[in-house]
Amino acid sequence: MADFCEQCAKDLGLPSGDFRGITKKRDYRKGLACVVLCEGCGIIQVDPNGLCISGDCLKEGHPV
Repeated sequence: MADFCEQCAKDLGLPSGDFRGITKKRDYRKGLACVVLCEGCGIIQVDPNGLCISGDCLKEGHPV
């Protein structure tokens, strides 16, 4: 099954992405984020809301 960040999910018309909650808020506050494989972006980091935050990704920082 394909997994998508929030931005790619929106672009594809899906109700939500697949990475929400994979990065824990307590870890994110410490500057840590999970590395995941988004089928649209490739290998990226995501915030607790499942948004792509990788600086080298075209989706990074783009609102949903």
